[in-house]
Amino acid sequence: MNTVPDGLMLAPLVAVIALVVLAAWGAARLFYATYRFIRATPLQRVRMRHAWAVSRRWRRLAPNVGLARIDENTKGRKDFQGKAAKPITVVPKIKVFPEPWGIRAVIKTIPKVGAAEVEKAGGWLADAWDCQSVEVRRLKAGLVEVRGIVGNPLDEHRPYVWPDLEEWVLSLGHNPWMRELAIPLRQLSGIKVAGLPGYGKTMLMLGWMASLANRAAVQFAIFDGKTSDPRYGDWGQAGSRAMFVVGDNPETANQRLTELVRMIKDRPAALVEERGTHKFWKHGPTETNPLVLVLVDESHNYTDTKGLTGKEKQVIESNQRMFQTMSKEGRALGVIPIIATQKQTGDAIPTAVRDNLEVGVCFPVFTIDAAEAALGAGIRKDEPNDPSALVDKESSVGVCVVTGIPGLGGQYDRVRIGDLDEDQLPAYIASTSHLRRDIIPAAAPTVVDVSSETTDVQADKSAGTSVPLQKKTRRRKAA
Repeated sequence: MNTVPDGLMLAPLVAVIALVVLAAWGAARLFYATYRFIRATPLQRVRMRHAWAVSRRWRRLAPNVGLARIDENTKGRKDFQGKAAKPITVVPKIKVFPEPWGIRAVIKTIPKVGAAEVEKAGGWLADAWDCQSVEVRRLKAGLVEVRGIVGNPLDEHRPYVWPDLEEWVLSLGHNPWMRELAIPLRQLSGIKVAGLPGYGKTMLMLGWMASLANRAAVQFAIFDGKTSDPRYGDWGQAGSRAMFVVGDNPETANQRLTELVRMIKDRPAALVEERGTHKFWKHGPTETNPLVLVLVDESHNYTDTKGLTGKEKQVIESNQRMFQTMSKEGRALGVIPIIATQKQTGDAIPTAVRDNLEVGVCFPVFTIDAAEAALGAGIRKDEPNDPSALVDKESSVGVCVVTGIPGLGGQYDRVRIGDLDEDQLPAYIASTSHLRRDIIPAAAPTVVDVSSETTDVQADKSAGTSVPLQKKTRRRKAA
């Protein structure tokens, strides 16, 4: 009697079980996709259909845009009849995900098809995928992410996001991926803000001031380089919340900068006395030792020495040195400069100051040189984020390019600043004026001869207490 080996009897059973498992897995995936599609919003359904279409057409599209390669090992092969066999075309694997702003594709690289090749084909992919633009970045070894933007999310206006009282951040707005960005204040050396007039520099800085104005552990110092009398400028109403407001006079600014530098030098002792350590951010801002934001609008009026000589040049050079001290020593002591000017070149702001401010914010500018001054040399290689391509007041007011904040990895991102009410913002800041305190320590008394000019004595009084002496007179000896 013939018997069937046990292995042959199990083979059909294993095959059946495998088919059942495979069918169950496919049915589960189909059920899950259907469930997600039914529960999705109308916009999400549009994005899901878009992602499915891109994934389905990928094998035909990839060879046509240069993102597939012939397997060299299969060239010259022959089939079982001895005829030349067609070589195998290798197409990178792709996974496509729907996103609120469009689609996101993750591509598994193959030899000779990596991030550089995908970026080169970016324009063709945008057209084939019905996207406004695509951005390519290398996730890690062997994986490339392609983000396809449908429409222009930066055209969408959103309200400005006010940070929670527990958060020490300055809000910005949303990027093309609809993600809200903010600048952490902890251990921040400073911020440089550049851009053409009328695109939103001052409004953003007023928004930053307003977001922190209701905290007693924050004080402000304002240098308004736009006007000679700051009472009638953009910072007029907001000035009641600040320790002081200075107009565009470099000499007056010099006196106030001297006070701020003196505060920085005296602060370690004050911190140790209050909390036992000179490290400001170990315990954070307090009413006794608050965070100090130094807001400088149109800084070139205080630091540009072009065409100046004599005493005027000496005053400007003194301002430069004190801004440099502030940018280098203020970080660890809770003093953060935010310096804005239209073009962050070396004549408008000393490079020793500019290059030490770690966060760059650049509104539209006319030239790539101006963009490089504000954002660094890397912006020349990042064409999608070039702020010189945003010079259009109909669509780009309130749009900027940022760098130096967590999550960007030293790269750049475009941001639509949250909408702020230009009329109500200064009034809101003024309503918090009861929290203003002058925390700058008084200077040591100085001895001044009364024979000095009145203007010199008044200047000294602004920095400290003058103690005049009686002028001695000599009697002529009798002949």
